[in-house]
Amino acid sequence: MTRYQPHLSKTRIQNGRQCHKRLWLDVHQRALAEWGEASQLRLAQGTAFGELAQALLGGGHLVEADHTQSREAQAETQRLLARPRARAPQIFEAAFEHERVRVRVDVLRREPRSDTLIEVKSTTGAKAEHIWDAAIQTWVLRGAGRPVKRVQIGHLNRDFVYQREGDYEGLLALTDITDQVDALQPGIPTLVRQLKKVVQGPKPEITTGAHCSSPYDCPFIGHCQSMEPPQPEFPVTLLPHGGKSVEALLAEGYRDLREVPEDRFDNPRHQRIAEATRTGKAFVDPALRKAIKALPWPRYFLDFEAISFPVPRWLGTRPFQQIAFQFSCHVQTSARAKPRHHGHLDTEDSHPEARVAKRLVECIGDTGPILVWNRGFEAQILRQMADVQPKLRKRLLGMVDRLVDLLPLYREHYYHPDQRGSWSLKAVLPTVAPGLAYDGLEVANGLDAQMSYIALLNESLGRPDKERLRAALTHYCATDTVALLALS
Repeated sequence: MTRYQPHLSKTRIQNGRQCHKRLWLDVHQRALAEWGEASQLRLAQGTAFGELAQALLGGGHLVEADHTQSREAQAETQRLLARPRARAPQIFEAAFEHERVRVRVDVLRREPRSDTLIEVKSTTGAKAEHIWDAAIQTWVLRGAGRPVKRVQIGHLNRDFVYQREGDYEGLLALTDITDQVDALQPGIPTLVRQLKKVVQGPKPEITTGAHCSSPYDCPFIGHCQSMEPPQPEFPVTLLPHGGKSVEALLAEGYRDLREVPEDRFDNPRHQRIAEATRTGKAFVDPALRKAIKALPWPRYFLDFEAISFPVPRWLGTRPFQQIAFQFSCHVQTSARAKPRHHGHLDTEDSHPEARVAKRLVECIGDTGPILVWNRGFEAQILRQMADVQPKLRKRLLGMVDRLVDLLPLYREHYYHPDQRGSWSLKAVLPTVAPGLAYDGLEVANGLDAQMSYIALLNESLGRPDKERLRAALTHYCATDTVALLALS
């Protein structure tokens, strides 16, 4: 009986490079994969840029057969390659196979005496995993008889500014990676043979770890974790930036942070986390309250919600530019005064920051600290607003100078075991004010906010759904500034 020999692909080989178990599961138990909304959003954005790139590269012939129709796609590719080069100089999604490895090429450009392979990525540069993507494809194409002499990554030009409606000329940049791809070629046959053995053998026994998220989040992590013994309530892996220290502890058999001897920690922050975890008592440095108490009045508590698009959606914006579409601001004039809330959610489908800035200066006065969580983000948004609102530039830049970041104060002077190594606002807040947790909110995190905002821009969305999403977004953003109030 002939043994089943599944085909490999570029994606499967990359999965195998990350983790043999991920590859095996992708081949034999793909239904166990769970793709998060973030992964789905990135996939949709990558597809959109890929289609735009085809036009920016001058158009060509698209192999219509989809990824489930490999034989049809290969046959269609060969029919196009049989034409004179002048009649089919550029082919998109060309399909090839070599030694039971199948690939689809984003762009195959036929030169007079050779081919150029272009791998399109919706990033602002070529990454190591992209070079491997292109190297695998190059190996297959050369093995199938194509004279690939040049290899490029087509990516987003980080300096591109969208200036005319529908005109994306200049958005696509090409980076030559031929030398890096050629350097990887000698090792690919061995890699392919190894991974073929993996998929034909039993499921690899590999435990979860850092490799589950590098270079990509694995969709099988939930399944793998469910097959493993229960983790301790406070694993040593919760230590932030643990690196080699955590690796050493795991190698010595430590799993529970509470069991690690006190003298094993050189990092003062790790010492505080370990002590609070062992005792079950929060670490609270009096310097935290003293620093906050010293802040003058009035006080402003500010939070922005922002979104970025690989392909700029609005005039005047760049790829992946963080663009604020909403803010929440609580104002408190004295320790005994009741906070007043201001906010704005902009759902007009054009660059929103000028309108957001105009509303913002109406609620923030010229004096008093502006409390935020993670100053760098708010400072970036305020500076961008200053660029699009010259008349408000002085006031907006003045706000940057008044920002007070609560994050480093809490990081240095506070830790509760329930934070589990995180100083995100959502991790800290429940330990200080349990009644203000984000649990149960329809919009409960930044990704939810972005997805809801994109939905609001959809003209076909009905009025009841729009009103519901507006209310959910408004409540979520306001919860962030209520949280800042509680932590001050």
